[in-house]
This record gives sequence, structure tokens and C-alpha cells, in this order.
Amino acid sequence: MKDNNMKICVLSMQRVPNFGSVLQSYALKKILNNMGHDVEFLDIQYNKADDDLIRNFRSDFSAECQKGGFWSKLKKVDRYAINRIRIKRKSNMQDKVFDDFVNNILGVADPKKNYDLCIIGSDEVFNCTADTAWGFTSQLFGNVEQADCVVTYAASCGSTKIDDLPNSVVNKIKEAFSKISAFSVRDENTEEFVKLITGKKPERHLDPVIIGDFSSEIKSVNISTKVPKRYCIVYSYYNRINKPEEIKQIEKFCRKHSLEIVSIGAPQMWIKNHLILTPFEILTAFKNAEFVVTDTFHGTIFSAKYAKRFVTISRPSNYNKMKSLISDLNIEQHYSTDFSSLEKVYRVIDDKKQIEDLAIQGRYHTVEYLRRVCAQP
Repeated sequence: MKDNNMKICVLSMQRVPNFGSVLQSYALKKILNNMGHDVEFLDIQYNKADDDLIRNFRSDFSAECQKGGFWSKLKKVDRYAINRIRIKRKSNMQDKVFDDFVNNILGVADPKKNYDLCIIGSDEVFNCTADTAWGFTSQLFGNVEQADCVVTYAASCGSTKIDDLPNSVVNKIKEAFSKISAFSVRDENTEEFVKLITGKKPERHLDPVIIGDFSSEIKSVNISTKVPKRYCIVYSYYNRINKPEEIKQIEKFCRKHSLEIVSIGAPQMWIKNHLILTPFEILTAFKNAEFVVTDTFHGTIFSAKYAKRFVTISRPSNYNKMKSLISDLNIEQHYSTDFSSLEKVYRVIDDKKQIEDLAIQGRYHTVEYLRRVCAQP
């Protein structure tokens, strides 16, 4: 039985060109559509006055993706020059796939239109210290003029902690939070963040990709001509796996097990085979992979749901949310602090029923929460 129809705008990070951003958006939209609601995605708006408050308090994690000065960069250009040219073309093709998905599948909201409800989330919508195109904007914390009611779902602060912020930003967030009628977060750090600012304990929910049912979408996908016969996926942000010792450990492991290394989503300059896939094809790619190496939040979720074997490694930029995710999914045996344990983790094979049961239970709690907030006057 469907709920009463509402016009809902979702304020999220669907414009970020990666599979996690678009698939968490799609999964939430699908749940809301099945409840009978119309859903569109509102773009994040830059606010200079807000952003000026935090300009000198940005987090700097650039060292994760780029190491060394001029000579280090020059060596990389020498070694990977041809691959960089090839990958640039492929990256443009992948970005076009993401744009088509956002415009044709998700649906973009009209900023001049009024909506019954705005849902802020999921993803790092509360990360106000990250270096993003939109900077810090109180829109993401509740100042949404297009909606009669504002709630959050599985929101995350990412690496941001309240101690990182100047009082002017905390006060701006507190003011914006007063316009939110219900809070849902996805990790411990964000739960504490919201509690400290509002004095209220938010509800905890799983990321939409975990609870999302993609079975019908995967069923219609065939990627046999796009992937090697036996392959290892390296899934990370743009060139983040770049240290020589990390590269050598992955290459040595894959040689031993006769696996071809492929990158998906964002390229790594040392990997020649960068695959261009649709958001639904990537799920099948993870399912068919012999092994997955990832250091991202959604890469870990894709692996936990679909991959036969995988290793996940946290970085300083995502430690807070990864810590909660690994605990929530009970996948500690797949976690490592470096790349030296690939062989050990490779021997771990999961019973996917545990994740499936968790997803079903999480989906039930999500629908229950959304029904409650949609029924608010």
C-alpha cells in the first residue's frame, strides 16, 4: 500500500561524479517512489557569505592523492605520461555517463519550485571543512527555502568534528539546524555532532546503498565484453593509491593470482585498464571480480554486498565514517591499515546472507522513518 503522494526534493551530492554519490541518491529515490512520492534532486548552491566564515579552517588531505614536490610530479609524468592522456579521455567519457544518469534517471529539481518536503542526505552533506565546489553553505544544514518541511536522512559529517569549527560556523549551523524537524545520521561522529549542537540525539540509519535493492537493475546488465576474465578491482579516489610500496604490493599480489588489475570510477595513473561503466554495471563488476582493493566508504559497501573477496583500508580523511561502517556491517576481518595483508584478507570469504539480512532490516527501519517524517504537518 502506497503512502499519500508528496512532492519531495532531495538535497544531496548527486553531482559529485562517483558511483557512491549517484547510487545512494538512486536508492533513496527508489524507496520514496515505491512509497508513492514524486522525487527530484536539488542542486547545492554556493553561498559566499557562509563560505567566508570557514575559509581558513579547511581540512587538507591533498597528501593522500599527491606526494612530493616538483621532482616527484615530474617522475610521475615521465612514467605515466601516455597513460594519463588515455585516461583523460576515458575520465571525460565516465563523467558523461554520470551526467546522463543524474539528468535522465534521478531528475533535477526546479530551484524556483516549492516542495512539500526536503530530505538532506545521504553522504557527507554535513562536511563543512572539505574543499568542495560549494564550500560551506547553510543550505545543507537546513536553510532550504524551496521546502515546507526539512528533514535529514543518513547524513554524515565526514571528517568534520565540532572542535574543528570556529564559533561563527557553529552558530550558523545551529541556526540552520533549528529549521530541521527530524534528524537521521549514518555514523557515530555525526550523531555526536548533531547532539552537541541541538541537544537532541538523532536517529541512526544505514546508507541507502546498503539497504537499496538493485536486483532488478543488475539482472538486465551484461558486462562480459567490458571486463577481463579474471580481474582485481582497485576502487579509490583520483590517483589516491600512488605510493610505490602500495603499487608494488598490489601488483605482486595480482601476479601471484593471475589477476588483471582494473580501475573503476576514478583512475589510478599506474593502472592501464580503466573501465567505463554505468552505475548499475559497476555492481555486476564487483560481483564478478575475483578481488577488490578499496579505501572508500561506498567502495566498501559495494564490496560487502557483492564482491567474493575484498580488502578495505581507511584513510585520515574517512576514518570517522569508515570506523562506523565496518562495525555496522560486521566486516572487521576485511579491514587493514595497509596493503601488506592482501594475501591474508584474500582467504576470507563471507556469507552474503548476513549483509542481505542487515539490508532488509535496515530498509524496514528506513521506510518506517520516512513514513513518519512524511506524515508531519
